[in-house]
Amino acid sequence: MRGLGPAKATVAGVDGGMKHASIAAVAAALLLFAGQNGRAGAPPAPPAAVSEFVVPGGPPPKVVASFPAQGAQVGAGVLVIKLVFDQPMAADGWSYGRAEGGDFPSCLAKPRLLADKRTFALLCSVAAHRTYAIAINPAAVFVGANGRLAKPDSLTFSTTDTQVLGLHDALEQAGLTDADEPIMTWKDAGAGVSRSPAPRP
Repeated sequence: MRGLGPAKATVAGVDGGMKHASIAAVAAALLLFAGQNGRAGAPPAPPAAVSEFVVPGGPPPKVVASFPAQGAQVGAGVLVIKLVFDQPMAADGWSYGRAEGGDFPSCLAKPRLLADKRTFALLCSVAAHRTYAIAINPAAVFVGANGRLAKPDSLTFSTTDTQVLGLHDALEQAGLTDADEPIMTWKDAGAGVSRSPAPRP
């Protein structure tokens, strides 16, 4: 009977060791689970390199001055419509259209962006004693050099019986010079097609 003592101690020791092993295994599993959750919830590491990209910034362009001025009266005949924006503009982005409250003048197909990069000049002709209304940027194409689209606007003016017959006088009336002459000329007035003039010698 006395020989059973060591056997019981051995069983007890094995049993205790198994309990300790089980507790250690559970603790290790909990630590592993917690570590995985911590890694899943942590923010991703930043990339080693970020490629360059440009986000258009700054306020959208807007018209700050025009000729004719809003609601003004001007002479009939040749007319240079001038729009001045508050910031540099892209030369190939522009949009004019019809607006309520008046007729749309007969104009060349394209305006010219002048040397200051803020002023567009569009060569038109208008009849006497008429009211004209122009939508500015109705198709959202006027765009600044910073990539921002210009705010839509409109211009309304009327004409008198005074006649403006020459381009020089029309430019002077708009506060421009011969150096600002619109570069587009009619190819066929009947078809309403415009083209750039031939290079000067």
